[in-house]
Amino acid sequence: MEIKVLNRQSILDISIQYTGDVQNCFAIAIANGMSVSDFLSSGLTLTIPDELEKNIDVINYYASKKIKPATGATLEQENQLPTLKGIGYMQIGNTFKVS
Repeated sequence: MEIKVLNRQSILDISIQYTGDVQNCFAIAIANGMSVSDFLSSGLTLTIPDELEKNIDVINYYASKKIKPATGATLEQENQLPTLKGIGYMQIGNTFKVS
């Protein structure tokens, strides 16, 4: 099956929407020569392998509620992530000063 990617959809979103199981994201990524973490462009055509096991209950639920998940971040949002702070990220003498 071939599908068109919507704005801000990730392979995880595609996997849950069209197969009902997020674990199928790995097979979808391999079938399209990409990584699970790749950013997808809206309008991109992806192939979903027909032999994947599907969870029909989840697929029907998403279809009946007209849910089209789009949880991916844009590149601009990626660059705006807050800087991690706290003891686990501090370095003695650099970002953590001992008095």
